[in-house]
Amino acid sequence: MKLFTSLLFPIISICFVGGSSPPVRAQGLYPDDASYRTQFSERCALVRESMARKTWSQGEDSRMRIYLGVVKLASGIDALTGLQYLEDAVADPVQDWGSFETYGFMDAVVRLGDKLPAELVTKIRIRLAASFSTDFGFTDNHMLQFRTARYLFGQTWPEGPVFADGATPVEAKDEAAAWIEQWIDATIAQGMYEYDSPNYHHLYLLCFTSLYEYAEDERLRQKTWMILQVLLVDWASEYLEGNWVGSHSREKFNQVLHTREHTGAATQFGRLFFGGAPLRLDLAESYFIALASLQEFQCLPIIGRIATDRSRPYVLRELKAPRRGVNLMDGAATWKYTYVEPEFAIGSSWGDLTDVEHHRWDLTWVSPQDGSTCFFINPSYSAKQLIRYFDSTIDTILADIVNQRPYYADPHKWVEGSPYEDVFQNENTVVAIYDLPPDAGRSHINGFFPHLITERREVDGWIFARADNIFFAVWTSVPGKWHQEKDHDRLTILYPRTAVILEAVAASEGSSFDAFCVRILQNKPTFDEEYLTATYTTTRGHEINFTHRGPRVVNGVAANLDEWPIFEGPWMNAIRGTGVVTLEYAQERHTFDFNKGTVSSGQ
Repeated sequence: MKLFTSLLFPIISICFVGGSSPPVRAQGLYPDDASYRTQFSERCALVRESMARKTWSQGEDSRMRIYLGVVKLASGIDALTGLQYLEDAVADPVQDWGSFETYGFMDAVVRLGDKLPAELVTKIRIRLAASFSTDFGFTDNHMLQFRTARYLFGQTWPEGPVFADGATPVEAKDEAAAWIEQWIDATIAQGMYEYDSPNYHHLYLLCFTSLYEYAEDERLRQKTWMILQVLLVDWASEYLEGNWVGSHSREKFNQVLHTREHTGAATQFGRLFFGGAPLRLDLAESYFIALASLQEFQCLPIIGRIATDRSRPYVLRELKAPRRGVNLMDGAATWKYTYVEPEFAIGSSWGDLTDVEHHRWDLTWVSPQDGSTCFFINPSYSAKQLIRYFDSTIDTILADIVNQRPYYADPHKWVEGSPYEDVFQNENTVVAIYDLPPDAGRSHINGFFPHLITERREVDGWIFARADNIFFAVWTSVPGKWHQEKDHDRLTILYPRTAVILEAVAASEGSSFDAFCVRILQNKPTFDEEYLTATYTTTRGHEINFTHRGPRVVNGVAANLDEWPIFEGPWMNAIRGTGVVTLEYAQERHTFDFNKGTVSSGQ
């Protein structure tokens, strides 16, 4: 098997540029640009019609009322009901307008134009100005939604009224433009903060598309177009038949165990842009995609081919921005690593945690069934961990968080990284080491094994599994206890210093499941509890030596995290701090220079 990347060094000759032709399968679902554009347009039309025929009822998500109202009016399908939805939402005195409402209504004003009665537009303008306070939210998606709305407001109504924070619309517009451009430049230079979120990534796509569509500043329009391409390629590189594989920030507790159902609002956007999997417009928060279907943003067609070309295995390396929080200074960066084959993917991240809802590592495989994933987690939960990010006191932080996110109180929650876990990965093998102190809020480790696994065996500390078209093996340095749940088995390990190793292969790589088990058993892992060091030689012959919070070594070569790239893979590459991103596929090449706001293309 030829792997088109390396773990520690820059990729060389990974794309078919100016030389040999790509193999037959390398065009994915789209043999040419026209086929991508046609199919994307057809998906948008399907979504518009389907979403316009949906209804909203009192008690449902209030944001849904806004998005359905917009798509009904814009499409002309059930337009009177759509207008009533918007009028009722504007008249609703209970609903405070936060980032979602201000962005949704400001986009509606510029998008719908004279389809909105003048009296309603006046009411929207008044409520928007009253909602623009000094509170921009804690997370980047909130900040971007507010800035997008403020920019478009200032452009649309420069004469006023003055905002609740005292800013004039023109002042707010200029500040928003500067903040948005700074966010774009910082993301390209040092990585995205709220990265690869199945529950929030679509909001970046929506906001930047609104700016690209309507901003009068040509530089801002150009840079939003550029960042949209980067965000979509980043996602497309981790797209596997509808699944968004790899490590994620901001993934909810009721999403992380799913691969086909209830996987997050953003997941549907991947299926809209890339295809290859059914759209599920019946799932929660699918209403966001209604606006995307109206925007119908035309990304580079090669992105569709990147998302669906799985003709060979590859590795992605990415750097994400240092963590930040109200009580956190100089947080560590996040180093991300993803290995993808046509049948499965293993992804992980190392470094500090995101603020909340961090999914650090897993194996995900292609399956017609939901829940095709396996991973381990220390379900940590402590005031010390959470106080870094939230403006609460040490005495109230746990109650505040549980009030917002009740699942945090569950000792067997399946999301949120642990400060006591460290991870390393090479190709199809991931190693996780846990060092749980005596005062850890949760002193156990859980492993998730879905019931859709066809066969499971346990031999010499290894758990062997056969599922769909893959085989995988999990080694734990100490045994755990199995607990049968509704749709999965939970393996719980009660030991403070523990190592877990997972290796996966496509079933086609070996002659049989028996042969795979024999190959795995030939190389016994070791774990030194005193020094927290695990060693393992994979079935592909790679010798891994990994110490918790220490060296990460493969075949005698240590990973140099100081030289970790912003992006490195078969299609998109960027070196930290340069502000330049290159995109390549077959003979097509694009260079995005964010310093100059320019794009150069060629073959």
